[in-house]
Amino acid sequence: MLFEKKTLLGLDIGSHSIKMVDLEKTRGKYELKSLGLGMVPAECIVDKDIMDSETVVETIKNLRDDLKVRVRGAATAVSGHSVIVKKAELPIMTHAELEQTLMVEAEQYIPFDINDVYLDFYILGESLERSDMMDVLFVASKKEMVDDYASAIRNAGLKPMVVDVDVFALETMYQVNYPDAPESIVAMVDVGASMININILKDGTSVFARDISMGGRQLTERIQREFGVSFERGENIKHGANIEGIDLERINYIFKMACETFVQEIRRTIDFFLSTMVNENIERIYMSGGAARTPGLISLMKKQMEIPVELINPFNAISWNEKMFDPAYMAYIAPQMAVAVGLALRRADYKW
Repeated sequence: MLFEKKTLLGLDIGSHSIKMVDLEKTRGKYELKSLGLGMVPAECIVDKDIMDSETVVETIKNLRDDLKVRVRGAATAVSGHSVIVKKAELPIMTHAELEQTLMVEAEQYIPFDINDVYLDFYILGESLERSDMMDVLFVASKKEMVDDYASAIRNAGLKPMVVDVDVFALETMYQVNYPDAPESIVAMVDVGASMININILKDGTSVFARDISMGGRQLTERIQREFGVSFERGENIKHGANIEGIDLERINYIFKMACETFVQEIRRTIDFFLSTMVNENIERIYMSGGAARTPGLISLMKKQMEIPVELINPFNAISWNEKMFDPAYMAYIAPQMAVAVGLALRRADYKW
């Protein structure tokens, strides 16, 4: 075959760290070959916009070299204010017909100049309201953001093959790792450094997605202000290290306030989704992202939402060698690698 599906390197470029995952598929099953995480300075990536391309490139290079990765093709993802995901109701048409009229149909739903974005779509199926209409998910991302990510990957010696959206990478990860989950409607909530990504799946397919501009970095900044410490020490305190001379009661209060803010915004988003549905409920919430480990967050989510909430395991259906990967580290890092795993599960048709 001239063209065949190739394995891609999952590359999650976040505001706090860059995650890399390399998977191998053999006989229909996935195995983890390598994974790594490289920290980036506080102002390197702001609200998912790359501000310091050189540092991003160097971090990706170091990860690639340290992990001795041979795969050249990479999949990455974007999110935030430069990305729009909109559900629309259109007259029933074929995939090819919608491709031909995409710009015209999408323009009324995308609040950017249509010439400044990359567009894609996914046909969800026939509308529940009208048999002559269909539901379509439009996805648009500003070209400048996508091009910046692709350029950084290319300059790091890799080939940018797929640019996904964070919430859809989570969907891919979930579909592979939880194929027999009994719930029909679940919410995927990824709490990162500067963004909370929410994707609601019905029967395994995204029906609603939204980003909230907040995350673990706000918690670090609050610790900085309260104790007059550097960002680096604020991060250490947040993770329970370097806490000499720190009032633990004040720290616990800061955690409590941060968790309440996160849960309030997540609940508001989910309530909005439910207001658009008839006799439907979220049956389970899966949490991921580094800030999902914030003390008290999962328990508060369970209490406030009154539905099952759990940290997701992106390696649930992916095997890995305990001699190569420390089980304790894997258990700790797993929620943080969810998007990167979803990206590594992507494939690309490309002639190398």
